[in-house]
Amino acid sequence: MVAIQPVNTTYEPFSREPEYVEANRGFVGLVNLAHVRRFLDLACGTGAVGQLLLQAAPTAQLNGIDLDPVQIDLATKEFRELGHEVRRGTALTDELVNGKGIVTLAVGSADELPFPDASFDCVTIANAIHMMPDKDRFLEAVSRVLKPGGLFGFNTAFYAGSYPPGTERHMIHWLREATLFIDRLNEQLVAEGKKPIKKQHGTTRAAFQNRWNSPQEWREKLEARGFAIQTVNERVVMFDERCIAAVGAYGGLAEVLMSGYPVEVAAMALQAAAGPSLAAMNVTAVPRNWLEVWAVKPS
Repeated sequence: MVAIQPVNTTYEPFSREPEYVEANRGFVGLVNLAHVRRFLDLACGTGAVGQLLLQAAPTAQLNGIDLDPVQIDLATKEFRELGHEVRRGTALTDELVNGKGIVTLAVGSADELPFPDASFDCVTIANAIHMMPDKDRFLEAVSRVLKPGGLFGFNTAFYAGSYPPGTERHMIHWLREATLFIDRLNEQLVAEGKKPIKKQHGTTRAAFQNRWNSPQEWREKLEARGFAIQTVNERVVMFDERCIAAVGAYGGLAEVLMSGYPVEVAAMALQAAAGPSLAAMNVTAVPRNWLEVWAVKPS
């Protein structure tokens, strides 16, 4: 019998995974951020990376933007529990409350930035730049809101080179096991006299529709917009069953990997398939390369 359990489809469970936290800590730690007075964290999610940025510059102001209002609500809760005053919107401020900068969060698109030119000392986007539909337009928007001499940093696990040789098969096993889970679920539903879950074609974006850039291509895109590359690094992150299950349950990924299925069902299937996908390769974890890039806008 297929075990049907509620799944937390927000980004919060994955953002708390030690592997995810340490990967982002390493990314943030590649540069000195102590001088930063104002951060802009794009696709900020639940605020996991924003928290690391403020650890590096405790009195800085932080603005965060994310398309998902659920993630913004979770980020608001997280920052308030850490003692930050949190406001909604896109206002810029220099206020300090109890010695800490204000965290200002807004629902919005990462490539439509409602800020004046040269507003920020540092702009970041963690594991989301690959989702930008027009990457050139996105980089132009980032450059516009950065101050001269300001830092731009991103990391991503979705680029040409992210799969170490031999690990590409894991994705095939993962999707196959998730599909088998849904097949078993449908058999159970039919046996109970219920309607099976049908895949609706054309309802969501297909998996990996956006082309993945190589590190060199990202370098060229940044340099074409006047950025000076400070560092390009590749970090190996190990994904075990718990970590794969957490990221698979995230609705934003589930609706892409299992396009056409209801998000809750897709998330449940990918979560359940984490263990069997590793077992199919006779491993307990798979490595994934994360690209980390920091660049400077010339003064």
